[in-house]
This record gives sequence, C-alpha cells and structure tokens, in this order.
Amino acid sequence: MAFTATHWDELTRQGYTIVHGAIGGGALRAAQEASDHLASIFPEGWQRSKNELWREIKDSRHPAFLAIAGSVLDPLALEILESVQTPDRIQVAQTLPGFTTGRIVGRHFHIDGGVGPALAAFNILFGVALTDVASDTAGGFHVLPGSHETFASFFREQPTDAPVHWGEIKQLGQKKFLTQTEMVVPRLRAGDIIVAHSFLAHGTSFNTTDVRRDMIFQRRAAVPLVDPATQAAAREAFMCDPWTFFRRC
Repeated sequence: MAFTATHWDELTRQGYTIVHGAIGGGALRAAQEASDHLASIFPEGWQRSKNELWREIKDSRHPAFLAIAGSVLDPLALEILESVQTPDRIQVAQTLPGFTTGRIVGRHFHIDGGVGPALAAFNILFGVALTDVASDTAGGFHVLPGSHETFASFFREQPTDAPVHWGEIKQLGQKKFLTQTEMVVPRLRAGDIIVAHSFLAHGTSFNTTDVRRDMIFQRRAAVPLVDPATQAAAREAFMCDPWTFFRRC
C-alpha cells in the first residue's frame, strides 16, 4: 500500500486524508459480518451510554478486526511513522438512525488524549469505514480541517520552564477553537481508511438516514511515545512539534 505525496500533502495541510479502497474482498466482508453480529447481540459486550444511538466497544478482539489491523493498518502505520508500537486496541463504533449530537462541543466534537496532566499522546488515528458515508447526515466521522495546526500552535504557546497540565490546556482550547458550523464530513466508501492527525478535532455527525453507520478505529503511536524509558521526553517533544516521529514531516 502506498501512502502517496498527495496523502502527505492532505494530512499535513488539512489534518486528515483518505486512503481509498484499502480494504476489500473477504477481509472487508468478514469485518462487516462481525459488526452486524455485534449489533445483533447489543448490549452484550458494548459500553452503555445515555444515548445508545451512538455506541462503542472500546477494545474489540474480534479476529476479523485484528486481521485488518495486522495486514493493512500495521504496514500503513509504518509508511507514516518512523516506528510503531503494536498492538493497540481497536474501537468499534456504530451510529444508528436518529442519532443527534445536541450541537454540543465536547464529547461529540473533541481531540483525543484524555484530560490528565500528561495527554495520552499518539500520532495518528485510523478510521476504517465498514459502511458508506455518502452525506453530511449519515452519522459519519466528522472533522474540523486545519484544527490540528490550531491546537499545535496553542500548545507551543505554553511555558517550557514550568509544568503544564496538558489536559486542562486541551479543554481550554476546545472551548476556544471548536465550532461545529465549520465541520466537514468526509465521504467514505466501505473499505476506505481515514488517516487523521491526533490533534485534529473530530466527532460524529447526525444520522438522519435509515441505515446504521459502522467504523472501526485504532490509534497508532511511535515507540518513544509508549516506551516508559522515553515516554515523558517524547510527549514533551510531540507537544512542541506535532510532526515529531513522522517519516515525511
């Protein structure tokens, strides 16, 4: 699989890119069947929430999803990052017909990493479409293009001679910068992979269709961000330069 110059340009400029048709054939069908099965046994194995029109399994070990991670996502990550920590958990997310976000900024429109003093830093987020997203209101993964650079600039403004509570800074940035009026819902076909920088604001759009939207997600981090011996220094470096540990940037 080639992560092309066009992919690099889009990832750098807008914070995300799409690798079209990356997964097909038996691997895609197996993952779709697995997602259908998990939907049929809900709520068994699912995390419960107030709005179960959007639901997730935070750490799925289903063989069909692990096969995609091993055969497609691992090699793709190594094209993008200098090194890759494996394995990482796989999230299954489904958006059911009737889902709305309430137009809030927060859980449904955010950047990842938690709210602790040191963010759980990683480099990229993979999202694998198991169903098509053909409109703005199909329950798709939505993003705020360019927000990765906005947050990066905000993070660089923080002091370097004193401890920084990065979770509080992230939350402050979300209140300051995020607006759902500028969101974009990338069009996806089943088997496409969206590759997003970890500082890119994202969430889930309304689903006004009569079709469930299914995706699997996996975070990928360079080894220094995970290795206990290097993690603290690597996280500080990444917060100062969001392209640390990337191959091209």
